[in-house]
Amino acid sequence: MAAKVMFVIFRRSDLSHKECLSQWSGDRHCMVVRKTPGLTKWVQNHVVSEDPEGAPDGIGELWFNNIEALQTAMSSAEMGSAVEDAKSFLDMDKTYALVVDEKMVIG
Repeated sequence: MAAKVMFVIFRRSDLSHKECLSQWSGDRHCMVVRKTPGLTKWVQNHVVSEDPEGAPDGIGELWFNNIEALQTAMSSAEMGSAVEDAKSFLDMDKTYALVVDEKMVIG
C-alpha cells in the first residue's frame, strides 16, 4: 500500500506568497527533493484563494511505495538537504508534516 506525507508550508515573513511559491517550485529546490530515496510522486498544492491571516501558502504531498520507504526517506541525508534548502523560503517554526492514510471518497 502506498504511503504519503503531507507538508503544510508557511513562508518566511520576509517573502511574499508569490516569492515563496516560486522558490518552492523552482529548479534548485526541485532538484534537491527529486533525490529523496524511494520518492514515487510529488504534488505541490499552491494556495490561490485570498490570503487570510495565518493561512498556509501550500501543501506538498510526497508519495512512497510503502511506510517503510517513507520512513527511510524521512531520515535520509537527502531529506535533510531538502529541509535545509527549504529554510531559505519557509518559516520552519510554522511549517509541519503529517503522515496520512488517503481514503478515496469520490473518484
